[in-house]
Amino acid sequence: MTTRAFLAIFLLLLVSLFGFFITSLENNDVQPIKTQEGKPLILDRELYTIEGVKVDKELLLSDKVILNVWASWCITCLVEHPFLKEISDSKNVPVIGISYKDQTVNAMNYLEKNGDPYDFSILDLNGDFSLKLGVTGAPETFLIIDGEIVVHRIGEVNINVWNDKFEKYF
Repeated sequence: MTTRAFLAIFLLLLVSLFGFFITSLENNDVQPIKTQEGKPLILDRELYTIEGVKVDKELLLSDKVILNVWASWCITCLVEHPFLKEISDSKNVPVIGISYKDQTVNAMNYLEKNGDPYDFSILDLNGDFSLKLGVTGAPETFLIIDGEIVVHRIGEVNINVWNDKFEKYF
């Protein structure tokens, strides 16, 4: 193959890739991530804390509850951890953790090292309970009122997110 033929094929491929790139930029058909707001909290299995204590499901269905999905391996969870401690200390609402796809000993060490903002943490070794909630990863936070998911936040909760999404319910 001559240099001229090789150059022509290369330029054709380059123009094709450029055209594909421009077309994909113009495609604004991006779907937003679906949250679970407005859906009921489904409790179809027995739940246990990271200490092995059976969870009273009625507590999860009470007036207001904050559920926070976290893991010891999650960097963003560590970033939001001090703010959750603030919420736990200042708001009159149970803050319940869900230890997501984490080893029990790692979860317990994490809470011992960083402080424990939770009334208790549900052990979700395989992520089955979290998946039923619609969780895509950690952290995610839910405000449950009377058994209904009112707010579902995917990602970190900080003061700005709290004021925008959660504060109006308190």
